[in-house]
Amino acid sequence: MKTTMFLIKLLFLSILFPLFSQSVIDSNIEPIYIHAESADDIRDFTLDSISPFIYTNIPDLSILDVSTRKQKFIELILPVILFEKARIKKMYNMIDEKSPDFLYDYCSCETIKKLYYCLSEQPNSIIIAQAAIESGWGTSRFFLEGFNLFGIHSFYSGDMKIKAQGSGTSKPVYVKKYDSILSSVSDYLRTLAKSNAYSDFRIARFHNHSVNDMLLYLENYSIRRELYINDLKEIIEYNNLFIYDNIEINQK
Repeated sequence: MKTTMFLIKLLFLSILFPLFSQSVIDSNIEPIYIHAESADDIRDFTLDSISPFIYTNIPDLSILDVSTRKQKFIELILPVILFEKARIKKMYNMIDEKSPDFLYDYCSCETIKKLYYCLSEQPNSIIIAQAAIESGWGTSRFFLEGFNLFGIHSFYSGDMKIKAQGSGTSKPVYVKKYDSILSSVSDYLRTLAKSNAYSDFRIARFHNHSVNDMLLYLENYSIRRELYINDLKEIIEYNNLFIYDNIEINQK
């Protein structure tokens, strides 16, 4: 009975609180909200100083040349990624024998070991590469209409959602619709933190395996499986996304 109630609680939380970390803990970093009318409004940054810019809308990146589009896309999403990761890092640092209940709720788990797996840091290069593929470097309909950076599907009637066109199946396919880039990043990171499909990925991440090794455990993210992994590797290497790993948001 206790196990049944626990599972019911986790299901309830997963449906109603997809942005759980935002509601239960604050990183104490003050965000700087920016409404970007055009790509020119996206702030440049240096790798040793990335301010917590949180963009409230998506400017048109499709009009830019490929090189500029990629750079502006990274400048648009990386501060948001680092801002959310700062929250998760704070939760990670709270893990001990008396870890608060909300950590177990966030991770949908019951053991300290799984808390560590759940809340361990994910390389920025992987996050950026997945966002680039799933959003077409910031130009996809799902991103423009619903801030969906990572192609996260919707399976619940209560979700805000967008219907996918030409899914090739008789059953309609929907992706989630978010109210901000931050919400999308938060939901993506929590999905990888708690879904059974990525349990091996979390273990590899916790043990600081190389990025290429970690990628092998993301096969379940796409029906393209090995081809998807190869695409991620190519994007990371070709665009030298490794340079964005091991950096954090400016907390001054």
